[in-house]
Amino acid sequence: MNSVSKKIVCVLCALIVSGGLFVSAFAAKEKTAAPESINMAVLNGPSGMCFAWLFENVPQVNNTAVSYEVCASPDVLIPKMLKGEIDIGILPPNAAAKIYAKQPDSIVLVAVSGLGMLNLVSTDKSVNSLEDLKGKTVFVAGQGSTPEYVFRAILEKNGFNTGDGKDAIKLDFSIPASEMAAAIASGKIEYAVMPEPFATVAVSKGSCWRALDLQTLWKSSFDKDTFPMTAVVVRKEFAAKYPKTVRAFLKEAEKAVLWTEQNPKDAAALVEKHTLGLKAAIAEKAIPNCAFSYVPSKEARPLIEELLKVFLNYAPESVGGRLPDNPFYFE
Repeated sequence: MNSVSKKIVCVLCALIVSGGLFVSAFAAKEKTAAPESINMAVLNGPSGMCFAWLFENVPQVNNTAVSYEVCASPDVLIPKMLKGEIDIGILPPNAAAKIYAKQPDSIVLVAVSGLGMLNLVSTDKSVNSLEDLKGKTVFVAGQGSTPEYVFRAILEKNGFNTGDGKDAIKLDFSIPASEMAAAIASGKIEYAVMPEPFATVAVSKGSCWRALDLQTLWKSSFDKDTFPMTAVVVRKEFAAKYPKTVRAFLKEAEKAVLWTEQNPKDAAALVEKHTLGLKAAIAEKAIPNCAFSYVPSKEARPLIEELLKVFLNYAPESVGGRLPDNPFYFE
């Protein structure tokens, strides 16, 4: 080896060593550094109910201060998250996918916290199958949202017509979800697809019943146990900078979800105390029907993608026109 070659080798070795030291220093810093605060926002209603325990028992995560707020809808939560005012939020999976499609550096999905909780509630005791809905008008909570597209997909998969004709199952979106329980309880309408807690409110009035479980129909139609309704998302910059803190917080979030499932009465009291959208009496009845479950993003991905494919079929723009790629899912 000549002198020039020796010099090149020495320089390369020096670069490798210095580079390794730089990487090691960065890794050490990442392992010890923690943010001053974590700001989490949940949505009013079921998507926030399973985290009521966190509101009451603020966790100590790497000596980081944790604060919470309740947003009335995704339209309120999303802008705050994009501005960096919220670090961790709860969103419908399709809303999270749409944000990511437009701004890939904005958020990552870390877990699913709520699975399918849709039922067809009816005053008609003769309804035991989709076949019994032929020629009927079914009111659906939320046009352009999960209840509509899940119900449409189930009907289509099973060969039912939602257009015109004598046997068509007509869908009506004219009644807001918040008014649907009262409408069916009063006899104004006979058939309604609604999520929790609205289904529980309707059934508790005694004039109607859960005629069809859409989760069961989804499983028989698409060979997936259920579908996700709510997802936990984190600002991508925050997750990349503080992965250790994010994982530590997620362990506390998982505890909260499981505790809610196991302690509906105590959880319901916290739901009312922290103004998460329901009185304790209704929350206690609704919690067993809300399908709260903590599923990490990697495990939840097949369920998420199956649901997003349905959105892509009916309204591609509602999920950004494509399925999210690997970086969407937090490891």
